[in-house]
Amino acid sequence: MDEKRDGETKDPIGRIREALEKDPGNPRLHAELGSRLRAAGDSEAAKRHLTLATATDPTFVEAHLDLGNLFLRQCDLVRALACFGMVQVYQPRDWLRLKMAIALPPMVESREQIAILRGRVARALTALGQAGLKISNPPADGGTLFYLAYHGNNDRPLYDALADLYLKSDPALASVAPHCKQPRRRDQEPRIKVGFISTFFFDHSIGRLNRGLIAKLDRGIFHVTVALVPYRSDRMTLSIAESADRVIILPRNLEKARRGIAAETLDVVVYPEIGMDSFTYCLAFARLAPVQCVSWGHPVTTGNPNLDYFVSAEAMESEEADQHYRETLYRLKTLPTYYYQPEIGEKPKSRADFGLDEGRRYYLIAQYLFKLHPDFDAILAAILRADPQGRLLVVSGVEKSWNRFLMARFQKNMPDVTERIQFIPRQPQKDFLALLACVDVSLDIPQFNGGNTTYEALSVGTPVVTMPTDLMRGRLCAAIQKQIGIAECIAETPDDYVALALRLAMDKTFGDEVRGKILDRNGALFEDAKVVGEWQRFFLEACGAKGIHAPSNLETG
Repeated sequence: MDEKRDGETKDPIGRIREALEKDPGNPRLHAELGSRLRAAGDSEAAKRHLTLATATDPTFVEAHLDLGNLFLRQCDLVRALACFGMVQVYQPRDWLRLKMAIALPPMVESREQIAILRGRVARALTALGQAGLKISNPPADGGTLFYLAYHGNNDRPLYDALADLYLKSDPALASVAPHCKQPRRRDQEPRIKVGFISTFFFDHSIGRLNRGLIAKLDRGIFHVTVALVPYRSDRMTLSIAESADRVIILPRNLEKARRGIAAETLDVVVYPEIGMDSFTYCLAFARLAPVQCVSWGHPVTTGNPNLDYFVSAEAMESEEADQHYRETLYRLKTLPTYYYQPEIGEKPKSRADFGLDEGRRYYLIAQYLFKLHPDFDAILAAILRADPQGRLLVVSGVEKSWNRFLMARFQKNMPDVTERIQFIPRQPQKDFLALLACVDVSLDIPQFNGGNTTYEALSVGTPVVTMPTDLMRGRLCAAIQKQIGIAECIAETPDDYVALALRLAMDKTFGDEVRGKILDRNGALFEDAKVVGEWQRFFLEACGAKGIHAPSNLETG
């Protein structure tokens, strides 16, 4: 056994287990072990120890919070609310009142449950708007409506109401940086100063979607700052940081973070996503630059009246889309991301490497399980019923309970074909690309399309069937395919979707033809300089409207 010099094991879980053997009734040790087990992915064991902690000490509010978050993550809203309610008994907190009111499970059983959940949230926001809440510096797991976006509805009314409630609960959220009242001096830095702020600048969809733009902005015109909210870091974090002119680390304290960003006297602030964590959600209420915008990392309005623009693309939005956003919708003329060509492994992998049968046809759902809308079940059932040799592959959830939840829903909605549905382990990116190359078809979820997964599938030539909706998050996959002139995989109706998926998989000639076409054209998706040019046009226009201009000797035509 590896040991530290003080004799304790290096493994903190092992160290806590040893301590519990000596003091089995210690609630603090049970809670600490539960927290570490949850972080390690063993939710069931974590639940046991957190339950022991709360049973041993009912006043242990931190353990109740951890247990409540775990239950919510496992789609058990009732037990989650019971745990949060125990916290309110002993240490009432307004931010937790809000979190309880808008809590949503990651996955849902039916369209009817969606209606119930959304009605609950709407009523709660109305009631809390009159309750005089005081919320300051909420924790990282505070109240957002993240999972609302996966219901397939226009969410603007609820996002607007939540933003208004936050501003009412803490007017200091809307503080204004000094240089937004009195323009900054431009003699020391005449370039337009652009700052990118995110919690997710690592090997994550947000890191992949934004690292190219950060690196490629014209440094003759723009000075680029990256503001990192500490969460996780890796080689991509380092790559993003190295490509910036300046990097700052933000403390997880709203007032200090606001001061830190204000000190940079930025002309433009870009939030690649808002709504995925409560810290940046609340940070974005402050006026930290004359121009503030959010992009499509979380493809739904923020409801925040202090964000000026939602930056999207013409190809991704319907004609009526302006009404979906509280921000002013800015449509780029290209796709919004400068995306690097994914790196394929040196040694090709076969189906056998993934335990798949060469004699079967495989339809893959490559996206997160919480994107799987209940209405999509009928399409999946129709595909499997029409193709007896077909198998549906679903990438396992980050939470093991999600697999069980989804399979129970499948068994209820399509019991005759569930034996041909297989969960496949999550893979490192190069292996995931190899898996994509091995399947016959990738099935995009109409209510919430894949972004990274669409780029990845097309990079290896795999057809992606999609069906555009009225909302941007249901139009992304079609926009990406239209960029390279691929229309063969875009359906108009559920019946079309099923027919296209079956033809691509069962008609080898047609399937090979579409694969070849994708491989011939997919280069146009990657490292497209026109994307950077479009963002630069946006920055110059938005800043110009505020009277902020790059010096004439720096501006491009």
